[in-house]
Amino acid sequence: MSSTLVRRIGGWVGVVVSAAFVLLPVSASGDSAGTRADPRAAVPVKRACPDVTRQVTCLALVRTDVAPKHGVQPQVEPAGLGATDIRDAYRLPTGTGGKGRTVAIIDVYDDPKAEADLAVYRAQYGLPPCTTANGCFKKVNATGGGTLPRADSDWAQEESLDLDMVSAACPNCRILLVEAGQPSISALGTGVDTAVRLGAEYISNSWGGPERSVTGAADRRHFDHPSVAITAASGDTGYGVLFPATSPHVTAVGGTSLVRAPNARGWDETAWSGTGSGCSVGARKPAWQKDTGCPRRTISDVAAVADPGSGVAVYDTFEFGGWMVVGGTSAASPIIAGAYALAGSLPSHGYAASVPYAHAQRLNDIVTGSSGTCTPAYLCTAGPGYDGPTGLGTPNGVGAFTAAEPAAAQRHRTADNTRPTPKPAPKPISATRPRTLTNGGFETGNLSGWTSSGVVTGVTKDHPHSGKYAALLGYPDDPHKGDSSIRQSFTTAPGHRRLSFWYNVSCPDRVRYDWVTASLKDVTTGSTREVLPRTCTYEEGWRQATTPVTGGHAYTLTFLSHDDGYFGDPTSATFDDVALD
Repeated sequence: MSSTLVRRIGGWVGVVVSAAFVLLPVSASGDSAGTRADPRAAVPVKRACPDVTRQVTCLALVRTDVAPKHGVQPQVEPAGLGATDIRDAYRLPTGTGGKGRTVAIIDVYDDPKAEADLAVYRAQYGLPPCTTANGCFKKVNATGGGTLPRADSDWAQEESLDLDMVSAACPNCRILLVEAGQPSISALGTGVDTAVRLGAEYISNSWGGPERSVTGAADRRHFDHPSVAITAASGDTGYGVLFPATSPHVTAVGGTSLVRAPNARGWDETAWSGTGSGCSVGARKPAWQKDTGCPRRTISDVAAVADPGSGVAVYDTFEFGGWMVVGGTSAASPIIAGAYALAGSLPSHGYAASVPYAHAQRLNDIVTGSSGTCTPAYLCTAGPGYDGPTGLGTPNGVGAFTAAEPAAAQRHRTADNTRPTPKPAPKPISATRPRTLTNGGFETGNLSGWTSSGVVTGVTKDHPHSGKYAALLGYPDDPHKGDSSIRQSFTTAPGHRRLSFWYNVSCPDRVRYDWVTASLKDVTTGSTREVLPRTCTYEEGWRQATTPVTGGHAYTLTFLSHDDGYFGDPTSATFDDVALD
């Protein structure tokens, strides 16, 4: 192991070791031969997408023992749980629920048969048409344009699964399919931002990747969307966690095994052995999670069917034969997104992930099943109340996804569910004082007045301290080796006594390797001091730095972000509201 890798593991960035999830084959007399295998038994599957280690992958598991059939099946329904089964098992309302609401699906590469295959699925189960012509279906690339990425049959299976599960859960919802050009957090995160910009309030992510320090910056950049319900699949390899399910801004969706049963509900549900669960190594714990065995974000929040042994029927003909049976938490995530859309009530200020925690009694509490071996046991074993594999439970209607609170209650909840309100910026300088420092708030939308150098510098609209812009040094999603800096020279007026600025550092490494600093040189006296000593902090939010100045002196202020270029921990910083008073 290289010395570089050793020191990374020695820092705060931990290592998650997941228990392997093995799917053993069943006999040749599976569903395709007319003999239904026990849906809780292991079944032969293949991963729809490549199982890569440094990028993201889709989380669909396709049964290989089911013979595909083509077109609408008027006589015998396709194998697997159909749309009617899903709505019945989870008591999802029919009628006009979800009408006028848009659920977005974020995937990679193009499925050229997406709309045509969706039409067959919906016709099979008597769902209303959802087409481009009637305004129900829309397909765009990750930035919202019409130039689509290359076609890919692996991800096409994932896209068909997602489209069909949204249709099953919320037949009246509009669907926005966003296709990224590559399987990276940056590309898919851009797709999430695009979906929000295009008006989707419900967004499903049936993909995941290793939880690295890089994901902290990506989380803040792409998934911090209050008043939008973003769901993410928890994973398909048993105990262990993936990003973006570990984001405290999303609803992490675990998986269950779901079979019909002669009980009052008509269904029996247990935690699926393959579902992801556990404790994040880096993401903060959201205020609404109260479990005590994990000091950070716990996975999952809620759950839905995911076991391929009790898998769902999906229709896909792009280099595939038609009907197939699919599992994985890829199925669960769009079902939960559809449940949020059916509820149609989002918190006006906070995060939708908090809503089920206020209504846990309105979910089916899953009390049996396990995703592995762990300590404490609830992180991988289902039981009464909250647990890692199934969270608070599965939908029992949509009451648990309804943020029906009085306005006054929502105002009181804001402090828990939203980014803390930053302290007010320093009072503006009086108009009677000469202001020799220019564009301190970067509201020109560029670095006018500043001299920039190094790797990555510019301005950003991503959560400035105030106004619309802040200066950005370094790239939040991808490490760029070297220094990024901006500086400005100015002369203080006789009445000036203090320089102040606000800074927000994203540095998941240690200060030995990456850092952010600010210095002020008094050109008049030739002395230099560090206003912000070398610092490397993570998810600290906006902070203010101040230093005294002498009226009438000439100064040069320099902001610098240093990144050693290591692939797992990009360092960046934003600066805003530089002022003299």
